[in-house]
Amino acid sequence: MPSAAVVRYWEWLPRACVVCGGEAVIHHIMHVNFQRISKDDMLVAPLCPSHHNMGDDSVHLLGGERQFLAHHGIDLVQWAVLNRHNYELRS
Repeated sequence: MPSAAVVRYWEWLPRACVVCGGEAVIHHIMHVNFQRISKDDMLVAPLCPSHHNMGDDSVHLLGGERQFLAHHGIDLVQWAVLNRHNYELRS
């Protein structure tokens, strides 16, 4: 179960998928600099189920953020880092 601080951050994030604008769920970033990382509840990006893990072009079915970037042109790692930084600046 996420902490209260994590829940506040998730509530602050846009509720729209960063790809299509559809209703989003939380995607935890899996890889940084080509290496798998531990789950970090503050390193996340909103994705609709289709772009998260249900569609053929989802981050999970494509194999990770690098493949997602190559396919969609959207850098989920950069998005997650910048939004976390912006959130921490406002706090």
